[in-house]
Amino acid sequence: MVTLTLHEARIDMKRPFRHARKARQETASVLVAAEHGGETGWGEAAPREYVTGESVASVLAALRRRELPAGIAELAGAPLEEALAGLAALQLPGLLGERGRPAPAAAAALETALFDLVCRLHGVDGLRALRLAGYGDVLAAEPAPMPVATVLDLGGDPVARLAALPSPVRKAIPHVKLKAGHEVAPVADLVARLGALVPDATVSVDANGAWHAEDVLAQAPRLLAAGVSWLEEPLAPRSWADLARLRQSGLRVMLDESFSSARDLADCTAHQAADLINLRVSKCGGPLRLLALARAASAAGVGVQLGVQVGEVGPLWATGRLIGTALRGTVAVEAGRQDEWFPTHPPLTDPAYQVDRTASRAPALSGPGIGLRPTRALLDLCALTYAEGQR
Repeated sequence: MVTLTLHEARIDMKRPFRHARKARQETASVLVAAEHGGETGWGEAAPREYVTGESVASVLAALRRRELPAGIAELAGAPLEEALAGLAALQLPGLLGERGRPAPAAAAALETALFDLVCRLHGVDGLRALRLAGYGDVLAAEPAPMPVATVLDLGGDPVARLAALPSPVRKAIPHVKLKAGHEVAPVADLVARLGALVPDATVSVDANGAWHAEDVLAQAPRLLAAGVSWLEEPLAPRSWADLARLRQSGLRVMLDESFSSARDLADCTAHQAADLINLRVSKCGGPLRLLALARAASAAGVGVQLGVQVGEVGPLWATGRLIGTALRGTVAVEAGRQDEWFPTHPPLTDPAYQVDRTASRAPALSGPGIGLRPTRALLDLCALTYAEGQR
């Protein structure tokens, strides 16, 4: 018997995070505990309606459906490799969705919790389990501290914020992502000024779907001259033909809101609409599905970035850390800024969130599964919404 417990986390952030589509001042996550045989695995969803169409309410509703998904109870008692294969085969986004619409954020929370539970029942660390699940071709044999991108949101002057860092700290930054507003014209100058501060780093611009194709095309020569490395989600999601036109101008395009499934990858490659995709655990349906998409992207000649949802409170950032310290061939890796957004004393997780900001590196976690548990301090900030039911 596997029992699920659901917690809704709405935690005030110390400062808002702003981009062209949203100003976020609190997290909005669902924590899932999957219990069996005295062990507990943890997962998390960070649903965003503008990304996958899901909300906290829809995730909670999906995970409360007692008849779905079938087969979970058998995973806990199965041999390790059989359990991992069974978990990968469940197709959770579709099983948890309604009316033909998948629910990848809900699936990510459940898949991560079950993956963590299986690993803990067998005393296996997450990377070994991911390799046993069949993803050794896209993962390094051993984890290494991951290089962490710097993300500059619309909450202040991005050039001033980057310039305020000591020169050795700026030199260690591997990638800078600039969150852009609705106007394209000012961006080229900002990219050039940021690039001058971090000459060894790549610099991308994320418009969160707020721009129009003709405006971007008009500014393409200036953006290219400024040294922009790629544009992330520059247009309204799934504007395949217009995205292809941007690429024909010489600009590189990364998909984010436009991408959460194999269908999206097939569409973007059919239209030659993207050079890169942003993989995020919550929107991709969990760690196993993310790695399957990473493999498919590589086969299609599309590069990948490992991103985060703003406000991940625990299991999600730990799962991203697990993958980010081993995934091969990423153009950039994000880690969030939980140390700035949320209380650090007492810590919300064990181990506590950690990034070496001086070296722009994030260490791997250790221990079984995703290597993390929520603390009492985090659970006290959550509302217990469901604590019954066998899946």
